[in-house]
Amino acid sequence: MSKEAIYETWAPQDALWSRWAKPVLFACSNALQPRPANLDDPVDLSWAPAPSEHVALVLDLPGNQGVLMGLALAARGYRPVPLYNAVSNPQPFLETENGMREVITLVDVHPMMAALWHGAARLQGLALQPEAPPAFLLDANRRGVEEPFAGCFDNRSVSFITDFPSSNFLLAHQIHGVLLVQISGHQPQPDLAHTLRRWQEARIAIDLKRLDTLGPPAPVVVERPSRFGWLWYRFWTLFGLTRNELGGFGGLIAEPGGG
Repeated sequence: MSKEAIYETWAPQDALWSRWAKPVLFACSNALQPRPANLDDPVDLSWAPAPSEHVALVLDLPGNQGVLMGLALAARGYRPVPLYNAVSNPQPFLETENGMREVITLVDVHPMMAALWHGAARLQGLALQPEAPPAFLLDANRRGVEEPFAGCFDNRSVSFITDFPSSNFLLAHQIHGVLLVQISGHQPQPDLAHTLRRWQEARIAIDLKRLDTLGPPAPVVVERPSRFGWLWYRFWTLFGLTRNELGGFGGLIAEPGGG
């Protein structure tokens, strides 16, 4: 399939939640298929509510784990919604006076790209209802693990409240609960906390499922994040990040004297 057809598979026009699917990773895919992806590793969903319970899921998981879990949930009736907003490095090597130099990329998005590409056929074979409850997919490593430096490709990203449906939209479509799934920790990541806190203040119940512990999801009170409600929050958050012409995050940090 073409990258346009793959995106259409993940965000069909008749699906209720497709307007929030991010096209960035699909748009920056080249004509060649990404590296192989293992889609057959078992995924434990014993904790997952049935789609009939009208719960929206937020999978904040590293690498391709969100896509793999999203596909497993799709087989049960959920609509996976990719929210990956960082672009891949289009030029992993640069020619210099001393020969070719590898360009370090701060966030590896290729595992997600491969899983999205190769998982499209599996998703296409499922008869998901247009109003199927959503499972929003985020990369837990989106903010990177190190600060940018000269010569690197900086594709660190963040999520905003506008990347998700409003509380009014959720409630209007019978979504009265949200389940956050993450590897560890008692609170969501700071950027995601802004969205979840707003939902919680609108009386949408927030539960947390940690994958590093056994047992069912448990209610969580989302702590009020720093600068919550600030008009300048978006501008402040974007400061220091690199935007891309595709609408996502990613760009080469120029080296001194490199223009």
